[in-house]
Amino acid sequence: MSKSLEMALRLFSPKGALHEPSSGNFNALGRDDLIGALQVAAKNNPQGYQYLMADHLLDTEATQGLLAHFSETLGCSEAGGMAMAILLRRPQSERLERLVLSHPHYDKERRRAAVVMEKAKRAHRASNNHEYQRLLAERNVILSLAREHCVAEMMRSGRCPHCNGTGMRPRLGDECPKCHGTGRVEPDTELVSRRFGVQMWQAVEHAVEEVIHQASDLVRVMDRQVREMRAA
Repeated sequence: MSKSLEMALRLFSPKGALHEPSSGNFNALGRDDLIGALQVAAKNNPQGYQYLMADHLLDTEATQGLLAHFSETLGCSEAGGMAMAILLRRPQSERLERLVLSHPHYDKERRRAAVVMEKAKRAHRASNNHEYQRLLAERNVILSLAREHCVAEMMRSGRCPHCNGTGMRPRLGDECPKCHGTGRVEPDTELVSRRFGVQMWQAVEHAVEEVIHQASDLVRVMDRQVREMRAA
């Protein structure tokens, strides 16, 4: 990613918006100049802009916009979600559920929930239904919050939970068998063809490539805009 684009995107973040770019780096180009250049570049590359915002700033509105675009383009919301996962290099919902069950945080909270459940069983055996229901609800809340935490963390970072993004198993020091040393939870690209057929997979692949092409074009156009402003 170019320095000008990186700075412009940073200006959209809560911290970045408080600071003007350094005049030494950008020949006195200000915040409005960079944002203006980005807006010009984004005009003909709307999905490329959304992709950059979603990927680099985890922007919720941009993510929802991309999902709507893929769902409409492919004529299927489920396939649209898969395209999003492939574009942002995140696990699809099915794989996500399996990963949650083996996430270290979930495993820790599951053990805590098991202790609560044992107390609930004792209350049930003692015919204390009120206490049983209270403890059962507590156990369900623990597991629900743990799942939400793990899903949010994996979708935010894309890190493999088994090796915490290192690509190596902590104790053995060898390649992580879950991510094959990449340190990331990659989407299962074959899942689309298995579920919807080859034709849909080709459509998903084309839709994803088009957004990536737009992002590349946006970078090129913005760099040209910045060069022209600096030369003026």
